[in-house]
Amino acid sequence: MEIFCYVIGLVFLVVSIQCEEHLYAHGPFGKAHLAVEIPNPLNCNRTIGLFSRFIRSKLGEISELNVSARNYSNMEKIFVSWKPSTAPCKDDFIGIYFVEIPVSTGACDYVDFEFVSHDQKNSTWSMLNLRRPLEFRYYSRDDKCAGKYIFQAKSLVVQPKNVNEATQVHLALGDRNDQIYVSYVSNSSEVTPQCEYGLSSSSLSFRVNGTSITYKASDMCEGKANKTGPQTFINPGYMHTMLLQGLRPYTTYYYRVGSDEHGWSVIHQFINRPSSNDERVHLLAYGDMGVSPIQSGAKPTIDRVLGRVIADNVTAILHIGDISYARGIGALWEGFMSQIEATAARVPYMVGIGNHEYDHITGGEKDPSKAPGPGGFRPSWGNYGSDSGGECAVPVVHRFHSPSNGNGLFWYSFDIGAAHIVYFSTEHDFLPSSPQYLWLEKDLKSVDRSRTPWLIVGSHRPMYSSLEGTDIVGEHLQEYIEPLLYKYHVDLHLFAHIHSYERTCPVYQKRCVKNGVTQVLIGMGGHDLSNGKYSHADWSVYHDIDYGYTHISLTKTELSFYYHHTSDNKIVDQFKLTK
Repeated sequence: MEIFCYVIGLVFLVVSIQCEEHLYAHGPFGKAHLAVEIPNPLNCNRTIGLFSRFIRSKLGEISELNVSARNYSNMEKIFVSWKPSTAPCKDDFIGIYFVEIPVSTGACDYVDFEFVSHDQKNSTWSMLNLRRPLEFRYYSRDDKCAGKYIFQAKSLVVQPKNVNEATQVHLALGDRNDQIYVSYVSNSSEVTPQCEYGLSSSSLSFRVNGTSITYKASDMCEGKANKTGPQTFINPGYMHTMLLQGLRPYTTYYYRVGSDEHGWSVIHQFINRPSSNDERVHLLAYGDMGVSPIQSGAKPTIDRVLGRVIADNVTAILHIGDISYARGIGALWEGFMSQIEATAARVPYMVGIGNHEYDHITGGEKDPSKAPGPGGFRPSWGNYGSDSGGECAVPVVHRFHSPSNGNGLFWYSFDIGAAHIVYFSTEHDFLPSSPQYLWLEKDLKSVDRSRTPWLIVGSHRPMYSSLEGTDIVGEHLQEYIEPLLYKYHVDLHLFAHIHSYERTCPVYQKRCVKNGVTQVLIGMGGHDLSNGKYSHADWSVYHDIDYGYTHISLTKTELSFYYHHTSDNKIVDQFKLTK
């Protein structure tokens, strides 16, 4: 969507400046960029600057940037300090850069940046291991702050302590109850990736080898994703994955990943899923998260989720589409995977496909889902665009894993305790006779309700929302998919896309009915919230617009559902289903 313009009057000059929407902001190193503050350095070649209230006679007052460390591990902080300028421009900034970016002409080509306020003399950076040397630079405008950005100073080069540090560790469920995928990222595929694991942190007595994959800019479909640069595609390193097998049900395992040659991660732990439906299972679910601080609710929400994971021995996390919102900006995938690592290294992180992972217009021959046509499913009644920034799901399918009983991450299913969980894609053809529709009906039909009495379905775009101006795709989901869910007695349908929370009664064809499906919108995981007017439909039981997450606790006879606000962790909506 188009976002604000604002007008600023300074020193008898009034200028109108077009701001950048958060779509174009960069915050992988923990910097918040608010479009309503002051112009983004992405506009740094504009001819009109922001005048300072100070009279500056010359540039060059900033001569040196000092750093607290020259080597770092992933997510460690580096402090940058300098002697403040006596007359800074209002849009002076410090950026972090690839060292090969030209100093004199590359002001705009940062990976992340922070504006410098008057009298500010230091800043803090949460570092990502991008497996390459970096440096900090200070830029200010010439011509009394009305001209172009001019280089002022830079730091010594900073770089990772170990470019092959095992980062972005995360888990996923395998095909069987005794299997789990363990994945991580490093710089090289020259040595065999490994996972050491065992029943005690002091005795990692089992070792399994893994495989390595990566992807290139040319592997993706279009647009920004095909371009290489600090604000587009960057080398993602290698994604390494090991499959652990023969795991005992409902048992705690300790593990580390890496190799003797490149070093090992810290020791993590997880609890394998139960094989019996007699055990209570805890699941956490949300959609539409993104990377903090661009999406301001993301980090607070994942922190609450981590606390719940530890407190309740959560078995899996269900992230129903719109994962990182990278949209072709490779560094944001690095930021997101690092943001969730503490949680996803402890509990399987099961993702579904959203429009911001997949939607594209051209390049269909590179689409990993193998959907027909240059842009996949694009019916005339839909509003499918290019929301992935050209990624067409290439990064997400390289980074995450799923059971192999469907079409990769696009549609698949799995059992956890007394629940059978099914993901399908609203970004792909879901009309009758389509491959996905036929697979979905076959999967729903095959569920043994004596073994898994609870049937939960997840997809991205909402089937129901009373927010006015709702996506037209929902009407077609009601027409084609809702009869399937009703026919096979689905208990709970989770979806996202709209950034708020809403729960229906047990519903079918917009009427509350005894054997209907409870539909829950859970798109409040961290992305900017969807404000608007609700129509107060008869089938809508509760709705609000706030950041949060949901908690599902189930046995074979009851399913309890809780919606927590991120701000205070309080339960603001809950319901119970029984068998």
